[in-house]
Parts: sequence; structure tokens; C-alpha cells
Amino acid sequence: MTATLTPAQRTAVSKIAGLTIANAMVFQEVLSAHEQRVYPLRQMLQATDPITELSTHWQFILDEIDYVPIFRVARDLLLELPANQDIEDAIRFMGDRALDIVRLRAALRHDLVGRVYHKLLAHAKFLGTYYTSVPAATLLLKVALSSQIEERNWADIENLGALRIADLACGTGTLLMAAAEAVTDNYVRAVSAQDIRPDLRELHQLLIEKVIHGYDVLPSALHLTASTLALRASDMTFQLTNLFSLPLGGPGHWLGSIEFLKDRKIPITRDMFGAPTIAGQVTAKGDISYHIAPLPDLDLCVMNPPFTRSVGGNLLFGSLPESERRPMQKELARLLRTKQVLASSTAGLGSVFVAVGDRAVKEGGRMALVLPKALLSGVAWGKTRELFRQSYQVEHLIVSHDPARWNFSENTDLSEVLVVARKVGEEAAQHHRGRVVCVNLWRNPGTAFEALSMAQSLTRGEPPDVERGQGALDVSVGGTKVGEALSVPWSAICDGLWMPPCAFGQSELVRAAHHLVQGHLYLPGGGIVGTLPLCPLQDIGSLGPDRRDIHDGFSLATGETAFPAFWGHDAPLCTTLAQRPNRYLSPLSQAKPGRHLRRVQDLWPKAGRIVLAERLRLNTQRLVAVRIDRPVLSNVWWPFTPMTAAEAAEKALVLWLNSTLGLLVLLAHREETQGAWVDFKKPVLGAMPVLDVHALSSEQLDTLARTFDSLSGQEILPFPFMADDAVRQEIDQTVARVFGLPDFAVLRWLLSREPVVCLRSLP
Repeated sequence: MTATLTPAQRTAVSKIAGLTIANAMVFQEVLSAHEQRVYPLRQMLQATDPITELSTHWQFILDEIDYVPIFRVARDLLLELPANQDIEDAIRFMGDRALDIVRLRAALRHDLVGRVYHKLLAHAKFLGTYYTSVPAATLLLKVALSSQIEERNWADIENLGALRIADLACGTGTLLMAAAEAVTDNYVRAVSAQDIRPDLRELHQLLIEKVIHGYDVLPSALHLTASTLALRASDMTFQLTNLFSLPLGGPGHWLGSIEFLKDRKIPITRDMFGAPTIAGQVTAKGDISYHIAPLPDLDLCVMNPPFTRSVGGNLLFGSLPESERRPMQKELARLLRTKQVLASSTAGLGSVFVAVGDRAVKEGGRMALVLPKALLSGVAWGKTRELFRQSYQVEHLIVSHDPARWNFSENTDLSEVLVVARKVGEEAAQHHRGRVVCVNLWRNPGTAFEALSMAQSLTRGEPPDVERGQGALDVSVGGTKVGEALSVPWSAICDGLWMPPCAFGQSELVRAAHHLVQGHLYLPGGGIVGTLPLCPLQDIGSLGPDRRDIHDGFSLATGETAFPAFWGHDAPLCTTLAQRPNRYLSPLSQAKPGRHLRRVQDLWPKAGRIVLAERLRLNTQRLVAVRIDRPVLSNVWWPFTPMTAAEAAEKALVLWLNSTLGLLVLLAHREETQGAWVDFKKPVLGAMPVLDVHALSSEQLDTLARTFDSLSGQEILPFPFMADDAVRQEIDQTVARVFGLPDFAVLRWLLSREPVVCLRSLP
């Protein structure tokens, strides 16, 4: 039965088909320079009927020379084209562009076609597939395979042939390409140091036929991976690749690479449409079939896995029909439960893919990953952090503070992190030895050259310790500083959040936050200059219900009711420390479809006069906490109820949270979604250090409360203007006076310069 495609799907298919034909044209032109039997592309384009000429010649290449993965599908597509002048003109136009690409020889050494492929994909959000930029892939793999950290004889080509590198969601092969380049660079450097002539042909043969393994559910993407790898040495042929096309969906509810949770050798007997078949492996002579798709023990698992999550409509496997998605989601849930997998589908398929990869990485091997930055502090990512805590030493965390690009993938603007971690085994992991290099980039690499320069800075330098060291390791490109790196003991973050050492672009702020959560005030150039009485927020009160519970129990009322609310976070209106309810709620009489009915008597007692931001856009908003004149519930604020109902304690806490020190701690605990758009999750806030109002003297409480009263009606400026905000200055001066601290205005100035706050680049 032929599937009915939507107009958008038909357009996407047409674009990918055109790209496949163009890719074959590029490959033909490259081959013609080394293989006399292959005609130059221009000769085809000048023919009266270029479509017939191309299809005939591509059949000759298929019969006599191979390269089936590149030319078979392209030729089949040509034969489907109607005979008219517009189509012939389009083919000639594509051919001219293919010649332009070949003239730019450097483009052939990177995943250019893959980049175009992902730009054309119309359904990336459902597949959750994001193309890793070439510079990011270069930086990640150069760090992960650095000869300084990888104990291997890089000059021994036979030894290198035993390497096993895999990407379980390889797409068009960008990360695998970068891995091949990094291995080659290490090999060339090693043999040159020993005055040995490199054998690049043999190395390339080993890389394609033995070392590199790729798995994906999109056959078209895998064919492009094969051509990309082949173009690294277009003058040689290869017998096979370890590139496997895995089925997704269908009557077997197949889960692609996630099937490796069941067995490292996936038996596949039917394709996704139910027809008898088996797993496909891309070879020089086409797709051959195997009863298994094997996953070997890995020295390196490199991935930019799918990011789709099970929340917000549940987009898990969203590219498939609803009738297939539900059984697949149930099968995934069953696997996670029965296999006791340290992963959460709430975090997304990325969390699951990390767990799948972990099972193949051998002790001493590494993971090199592109993941959402939420990994560093997200509650849903807690199981993934626990997986690393149990068996790994995280070696590098690389984040971008570039306001133009928080991401390392091309077709998303979500904040991301590059992770390199070495598997040390459960026994060694218990000791939590080693250090994590935390790299805070001021400028995201825009070219492979910049990425290589950054990697060189990191592998040759020694980042200072965040607690006992001073300064930072400068990350440079051509003499220009583009970031800073610090190191932190793995033991300092492995049991909690990974966010604090990656929270700020400026290392002095990272140090200040590091010391502050321990109750110490650190100032640049002064070191630790004072102490503060801090405790977890949950020790002095409790946070109220989240927005889902509110929507399950109430609806917005049109007039005043007995249930006041503080609704929304309107930056132009929410400008003062003291606020009044702005909406009212009505209890639901019955549950909404598919939802639970929350009882009012369970929800309303959790209303509070203090509300803390549940989400913020840092570049426009002004306050992280306010005090309401009566208890309220909210949709984007967390109601907070102190253990004691003393007004002075409530006012002191709100004043602290809006001080520079309170804001510094809060931002170090954020879950960053997209640069300045951040969340604060209930469990993280509960454990976050805040001013211990129970430990203060009555005089200290009264002073803080009086300052709150005097400032409560005065407008506070948006966060980017905090350095010149007179109200914030008075808040900070009061905090300093009450606790006998020196002036810490320098921290307010540094915080105002942070890209996540002001959306301006660091100089």
C-alpha cells in the first residue's frame, strides 16, 4: 500500500532526491580525476539529453567500477524524472553547482552534503535530529582523541586498526568524519616524530572497513555518510563499511539503535513495512543484508543523539504515525524498566542513547557527546549524570556563551554542551579521582581552523583549579582570546549539578559562585573576604505546586474569587519587590480530558506570600522573587511558604534573592534551555543555598526588613542594567553592612556583562 504524503512531506522528499542526484554528480567529477573510465561531469551536461547520458554512464559505473551506495539510488531517481525542458534545465543547473563544489576542494573534506541534507529536512523536530556543525565536531573529536590524553601508540597502524569508533545516530556522518580526521592527524604526527613515512592509503582503508561504525534509521543519510567517508580518499576503493541501516517502527515496533539494549547483535527479519528482509549494511557493491547488526566493544562512542522528549505532547518517535508511536513508546518504557537503564525518556531520547552507548564502551574507552545543556542541571537528566558518576570520569565540559550561538548543532538554537568522559569502571569511579576541564567559550568556533586552534589551547595548556588556583587558561584563536578554561575536581560535582563551573563565561564569576555556595564571599583580587550563613531553601520552608497541578485544579476566573493568583511574568509590570495578586482562580468542577482533578484542599494550603521565578528571560526581566500581600498560587512562579510566618524573615529572604549574591547562586543552579531563557526546577531550588533567615539575629532581620520596606515600591531595572541600578546597589550595600562584608559591587558589574544576562558578547 502506498503511503499518502502531505504537501510538506512531498516537498521534503523532492529536496532530498535532488540532493542525492547532486551528490552523485559531485562524486562522478571527483572520480573522473582518478579513473579514466569515468567521464567528466561537464561532458554529460553538454549532451542534448543530459538525463539519459547521466543515467547511462552511472549504470556503467555501477556495473564496472562499483560505488553502488552513491550511484544506484541517484540513477533510479533520474529514471523517474519526466522528459521536459524544465527538468533538463534543472539538471544542468545542479550539475553546474556540483562543479562549483568540486572546485572548492576543501569542502570535500567536510560533511558539506550532510550540512545541506539537514538544512533540507523538514521534520527535524519530530526526528529530534540535529546536525553537528563541522567546527563543533572538529573541536569535540580533537579533544576526545587528543594524543595527550589517549594512551595509544598512534604510529602503529596495525594497532590503530584495532580501534573501534561508533556513532549510534550517525546521520550523514559529520562526527564520524571528524573522528577519522582526528585519528589521521594523530597518526601523521606520531609517524613524523619517528621519521616514518605515513601510509595514508592503508590507514584510510582501515578506518572505513574496520574502525568506523555508524548506525541510523535513515538509509539516505547513511548513503551520504558512505560518500563523505569515501571522498576523503577518492582514488581508492573499499570493500565494505560498517554502516548499518536499522528499522524504526513497523509491526515489530523497532526502536532503531535503542534495540541494542536488548542485545549487542540485533536480529532483524522484517523491514519497517513488514516485508521480509534483514538489517542492511552499506558496502562498495551496495546494501548487503545480514541477520544481525553488530555493535562491537568501543574505544570511542561519539554521538549527537536525538533530543525529542516525552513531554509537551510526547514527540518521541514523532516522525511516525500515531498508530506506531504509541506501541513504540510503550516498548521503550518496558525496556527502560526491565533492563534497569539509567535514562529518562522525560529528558528525551538523548538520555536513552547515552545509556545504550555506555553498554558498548569498554573500560578505558570514552564517550564524546553533543547534548542539551540541560544535562548539567536538569532534573530529568539526573539519571544520565548518575550513569556517569557510577562508571566514568568526566574529562571535558565545553559550553558556549556566545549570544549568537549557544548551540553546537546547525539547525537548532537550543543551548548545548560538548562532553568527553572516560569509562573507568564502577570500582575506580567510587573514588572520584581526576579533574574536569570546564571550557566556557566566549565565541563559538565558526570554522574548522578556529576549532583546531581552540583544541590546541586546551590540550597544551593547564587550566587552573577553580578553588585554589588563580586566573584561567585562555582559549585563543590567532592570538585572540575566545574563551576561558578552569578545572574542578570531579568529586566536587559528580554527586550534584554540573552547572556551576559552566554557568558563566567569566572565570572570576565562576570562582565567586563556587565559593558562595559554600558560604564564602570571594572577590577578584581579594580572595575569600567574608562568610555568610546559608542553608538549603528546603530547610526554611516549602515550595508549592507546579503549573500542571494548578491547571489540573483551577481555571482562571473573570472576576475576584477566594483564590488569588500571581499570573504570568510581565517584565514591564513586575518591577517592584512588593506585589499584589493580578488574577483569580476558580476551582474546576471536573477534570479536563486526559487530566487529573486536583482537590482544592490539597492545592490551596500550598499558596504562599513569597513567589520565586519558575522561568525567566534574563535579558528582559528584573526580579527573581517578590512578596505578595496575601498567599497566592501561580503558573510561572513557585509559591514558597516559610516554616515561620514572621514578616521580617519573608522580607529578608526576598531581599537576599534579589541581591547580587542571591542572583549569582540562583543562576549557577539554572536549567538553561536557550541562552537567556532559563528554568528553575523544584528539586534544584529546594537544595539551593539561600540566606538562613533562622540563623540571623533580630537586629539583622530588622535591618534587612526595613530595607525591603523602603525599597519595596521602587522600580528595579532589568538585569542587564544592574551595574547602574541604584535600588540593587542599596540592596547589596545593606547585605554587606549586615554581614560585615566589603563592597562587592564588582560582582554586580561582572554579572551585568554576562552574555546570558545582557545578550552581548564578552570582549
